[in-house]
Amino acid sequence: MDRCAVEFIARRWWRRVEVWVIALLIVAGSFSLGFGASQWSLASWYSNQVTQVRTAYDEALKQRDLRLTKLADSTKEAAGKVEAAADSVSKAADKADKAADKAGEVLEKANQ
Repeated sequence: MDRCAVEFIARRWWRRVEVWVIALLIVAGSFSLGFGASQWSLASWYSNQVTQVRTAYDEALKQRDLRLTKLADSTKEAAGKVEAAADSVSKAADKADKAADKAGEVLEKANQ
């Protein structure tokens, strides 16, 4: 073949290859850009989910603290009532002991 024809064919094939290479680069770039955008969207969604979970956890902790505070208050109130009852029982026991002592004295005087 003539050298001019060979150069013409080479230029023509090179243009075809060049077009395919450019097309492949555009497609690869599009895939890469799409993948990056999807990763960014997914990271944003995860961040939103984490925020919601943290908010729910904080609310649950507030509710738990409120229940614990109510439990501590009712325990303190119950302890006060138990202490008052114990004082009443102690006073009643003292009175019963004094009554028993007087009854014992009366019995001793009656036996003499």
